[in-house]
Amino acid sequence: MKKWSVVFMLCFLTIVLAACNSGASTSGDSGDGAGKGDSVKIGSLHPLSGGLALEGQEMRDAVKLAIKEKNDAGGIQSLGNKSVELVEADHEGSPEKGVSEVQKLDRAGVVGIVGAYSSGVALPATQEAERSRLPFIVDIGSADEITERGFKYTFRLQPAASSFSIDFLKYFKDLNENATEKLSTAVIVHEDSVFGTSIAKAIKGNAKDYGLDILDVLPHASSTADLSSTINKISASKPDIVLVTTYLRDGVMLVEGIQNSNYKPRAIIGVANGAFSNAKFITDYQSINNLLMDVNYTINPHSDLANDVKAKYKEAYGREMGPNAAYSYMATTVLLDAIERAGSTDREAIRKALTETNLEDHILPQEAIQFDEKGQNINAKAVLNQITDGASKVVGPAEYLEVEPVYPRN
Repeated sequence: MKKWSVVFMLCFLTIVLAACNSGASTSGDSGDGAGKGDSVKIGSLHPLSGGLALEGQEMRDAVKLAIKEKNDAGGIQSLGNKSVELVEADHEGSPEKGVSEVQKLDRAGVVGIVGAYSSGVALPATQEAERSRLPFIVDIGSADEITERGFKYTFRLQPAASSFSIDFLKYFKDLNENATEKLSTAVIVHEDSVFGTSIAKAIKGNAKDYGLDILDVLPHASSTADLSSTINKISASKPDIVLVTTYLRDGVMLVEGIQNSNYKPRAIIGVANGAFSNAKFITDYQSINNLLMDVNYTINPHSDLANDVKAKYKEAYGREMGPNAAYSYMATTVLLDAIERAGSTDREAIRKALTETNLEDHILPQEAIQFDEKGQNINAKAVLNQITDGASKVVGPAEYLEVEPVYPRN
C-alpha cells in the first residue's frame, strides 16, 4: 500500500506542477520569468478566434514578423544577443477575456504586450496591465479614453477617435472646396461599441463647424444579421454622404445593402473603418467597393522600407499586409527598440525607454514615432484612402498622395 501511495503522490504533484505552469500559448518554455532564461518574452493580445479572428491573426503574424527580423539580426544586442520569444494570447473579442489574458501574460513573464485591435478590449486590458506595471503598446484601439486615464504603462500608436473625426472633417472640407458639386448632408452609420460610438459622437459634435449637416446617427451591433432597417432609414433621409464606422462583416453587409437599395448616396466614406481599409475587403469585394473612401491609418506608400516589409509579410504568410498588420508590426518594433535601449528586462526601465522613443525609421505615414505624457503617438496621422480597381490608394494629404481623388463618386 505504501508503494502505491508514493506513486499516487508523485502523479498528483506532476499534475499540480503542470497546471501551475499552464497559461497563454507560447512558442517555447513558459516557466521562466522574463530575462531569466535565454530569451526575452513579449506578449501579443489579439482576437485569434471569434468574429474578429481574421484581423487578429493577421496582426499576430505581423508581430511574429517583427520578432523574426529582430532575432535574425542577432536578438537584443544590449542583453548579450538574447533572442525574443512571442507569447500569444487570444481575447476572442471579449473584454473579460482580455483582462484574464493579460494576467496570464503577466504570469508567463512577458516584459511588454502588443494589442488589442478592439477598443472595448483595450480599455480594460490596459487597466489590468497598469495594475501589473506591464508596458502595453496599443497597436489598434481608437477610443480617446485609452490614453486619458493618467496611466504610465499604456502607449498608443494609432490616432485617437477624436483625431480621426477631425481629420475626416478637414478632408471633407478640402474635397468640397475642389468639387464642382458641393455635398452638405450626411448620415452616420456605426457599430455600437465604444469604438464606433466615440467616433460618431466626435463627428456629430464638430460637423457644423465644417459645413456638414448630420441628418441621422444609426448605431447597430457589429454581430447583427440584418441591416435592412438601417438601409431603409438611409433611403428615407437621402443624405449626400453615408459615413461608416464598422468592422469587416457588418461593413460588407451595409455596403451591399446600400448598393441594392433604391437610393444611392453621392459618396460613402469610412472613418477608421474596419472594412474599407481591410486587405480582404479591398481585394475580394471589388463588385461593391469601387471608389469608396476611408479616413484611416495606413502604410506609407512612398517608403522603401514599407515596400520591403510588405514583401516579406506576403512571402511569409501568403497575403497582403493591410494597415492593421502594419501597425502591429510597428508597435512590436517600438517595443523591441525600447527593450534594446533599456538594456534590461525590468519593466520600469522599458517603460522609461518607451517615454523617450524617437523612432524615425518606420513604415507609417507620419514623422518620427514619439509619445506624449499620456502615451499617445503625437505624430499619428489618418490619411484619406480611396479604393479603385482592387487597390486602396492614398488621395490625401499631399505629402502621401498616390492618385487624385474621385469625388463625388457618381
